[in-house]
Amino acid sequence: MLRATVIALTMVGALATPAFANGLKAEQVVEVATVLVGETGNEVRTYALAEEVAPGDEVRYSLAYANEGAVSVEAVSLVMPVPAEVTYIETSAGGTPSTITYSVDGGTNFAARDSLVVTGEDGARLASADEITHIKWAFTEPIPAAATGRISFRAVLK
Repeated sequence: MLRATVIALTMVGALATPAFANGLKAEQVVEVATVLVGETGNEVRTYALAEEVAPGDEVRYSLAYANEGAVSVEAVSLVMPVPAEVTYIETSAGGTPSTITYSVDGGTNFAARDSLVVTGEDGARLASADEITHIKWAFTEPIPAAATGRISFRAVLK
């Protein structure tokens, strides 16, 4: 098995961004959501590539990955920045069995959401959703050869 390094995607936008590490390929896509209320009263979301986004629109940042190598890759962590122009939607980060942690300092330090604190003039407090700068998925299992998957989070344009 190969050990992969952290893949940090720093480019966000409507274009896909490829990244490689030991046969692991990742492509980021930004989509805008259309939210409708279904017959049962539940919200139904559909997504399309984000060509135009207006303040208040919900967007989904997703990262599709594939292990194009011949062996499993272990110790994989994928990091996506949360652009300053959006506010992260609580509990929306998901996909693939992984441990999800968050950063408020530009991706230097990460913590579980319920342990993510900022220190200000009034002391330490739990970070708000609009203070999150990066989200990290640390995979709990190796990614087998030829395996694919997807991680994502949702946000609202400020």
